[in-house]
Amino acid sequence: MRRIESSEVDRRPLPQVGFSATIGLLGGRHRLVLVLLTLGKIAVGFCDLLVAAAMYQLFLLLQGRSVGHQLWWAQQTPLSAAVIASGLVVLRGLMELYSARVAFRQVQDLQTDFTLRLTAGYSQLQWGRFVECNRSELSSHALHSAREAGDFYYGCIEITANVVIVAAMAAALVYQSVIAACTLCCVAALFYGGHRVFVRNRLQEAASRRESALRKLQRNLADVFSSGKEIRTYGNYALFQDRIRRQAGLVAVNHLRVLGLPHLTRIVADQGAVLVFLSIVITVQLRQGEVHQILSLLVFYFVISRRLLPLISQISFIAGQMDGFYASVKVVDSELNKCRLYRAPSLPPDLPDDGMVLQLSQVSFSFRHDVPILRLVDLRMAEGELIVIHGVSGSGKSSLLNLIAGLTQPRSGAVRVDRKTIAYVPQEVPLLDDSVRNNLLFGLSEKSDEELMGALSIAQLERFIAAQPLGLETSVGDNGALFSGGQRQRLGLARAILRDSTLLLLDEATSALDEESERQVLENLSGSGKAIVLATHRIQAQKFAHRVFRLERGFLIEEEGGELPTAEHVSSAGTLF
Repeated sequence: MRRIESSEVDRRPLPQVGFSATIGLLGGRHRLVLVLLTLGKIAVGFCDLLVAAAMYQLFLLLQGRSVGHQLWWAQQTPLSAAVIASGLVVLRGLMELYSARVAFRQVQDLQTDFTLRLTAGYSQLQWGRFVECNRSELSSHALHSAREAGDFYYGCIEITANVVIVAAMAAALVYQSVIAACTLCCVAALFYGGHRVFVRNRLQEAASRRESALRKLQRNLADVFSSGKEIRTYGNYALFQDRIRRQAGLVAVNHLRVLGLPHLTRIVADQGAVLVFLSIVITVQLRQGEVHQILSLLVFYFVISRRLLPLISQISFIAGQMDGFYASVKVVDSELNKCRLYRAPSLPPDLPDDGMVLQLSQVSFSFRHDVPILRLVDLRMAEGELIVIHGVSGSGKSSLLNLIAGLTQPRSGAVRVDRKTIAYVPQEVPLLDDSVRNNLLFGLSEKSDEELMGALSIAQLERFIAAQPLGLETSVGDNGALFSGGQRQRLGLARAILRDSTLLLLDEATSALDEESERQVLENLSGSGKAIVLATHRIQAQKFAHRVFRLERGFLIEEEGGELPTAEHVSSAGTLF
């Protein structure tokens, strides 16, 4: 089988998103639940028909007239008819409350499901794809788009049930008056056609523009919050405020259209339906000419219209909202397809030999074919060994650590390591807006205070935390904003030490520490028994290393007499790319 290169994958077009994809987004359980919820909504509507029939029967009996139907449900006394009608009204109210509650809960579950699926998909993206994504856009998709996609399916429940109920009520009107039913159908068809021609396209366009403007606004806000120190220093608030004002204005204008157009159609539907029913009642009564039956018919029409008028306006309003929400459904579907298409492959276990924690054999790597990052890297690392790798910025140190950690995969060669026993500390340590304790645990099961303070002691942060009034419960702020750069790095080191890992990857993880603090931390780490790969510019770190390597032109060269490969080696490595 031909091996598919990543460049070929990059050129594959994303799947086209159509309306049928909305069904594919749902799992089997959610589809079944939506069907049951729709049937429940329809049952509430049919209960309205039963109430209308019971009220019609009651008022006929109050006028001393017989129902005219010898059926099992026909009542013979006003009292029994009133009891039946009252019971149906109570039943109808309880059914509507229960169905609405269940529908809201299920839609919330669906929104949560979309959010979880998106976040899981993003976390499993190929690392190269993930780092290209805008974080604020990913957050917007996982929150805003997921919520509106869930609202779209709630609209599907409502609009399907409402159409069925309107059809059933139209059939009831046919039974009472063919003219009323035909008039209603003509008006509904005219209204739907007007919505398709004059409203739908404008609504979809406004929803698309709102989505685009909202993404740009979120980017601008993220830039402002992440660059707070520089903005305050340079005093260039006006530049960022102008960008935010411009995008917020576009969001507001298009959001107004998305909300306003459905309201406009609802108002037209409301008033038009009222006029139509008034015309129907007048026409029917003039043609029938039976004055003694007017009260019963008016009651029947009143109960039907009380439900039918809002249903017609709801159908119009929900259809308008769904046109807007459909943009979010397409976003969710497109993002999930992207996550499936560019999902990072599962790496088969490839453990090193006994006594070794890491073996690299002829490993080469590049982001693109024409730009090699690593060439023919060989490395064997024993248990408890500390290795320092240095090189100029951009020489490939972080790329090498990413390969070892499994974040990226080599173009060629083999990486043999037990990734379950790896801990990784980057230069910029990500911290939760939470307590020191939870930042240390970072998803681990509960550990004792002694274990936590022991890890902090190795990272030279124990005294600082112990001096805080709240100790381990001290908040670190948004991404550690309340801590200095060196304290954030030491907290990241302590977090990695708690993992009980056998291989510790440190990517400039001591760059923010002063020389004395770095010396103490490295001394503690060197005596911890862990195998450590330290990528650093610091010369001092080399004193603690068992071996020192430098990365140059993609080759890993051991110091103390190590030389670059010959031109023949360079040429053969270049053919890999």
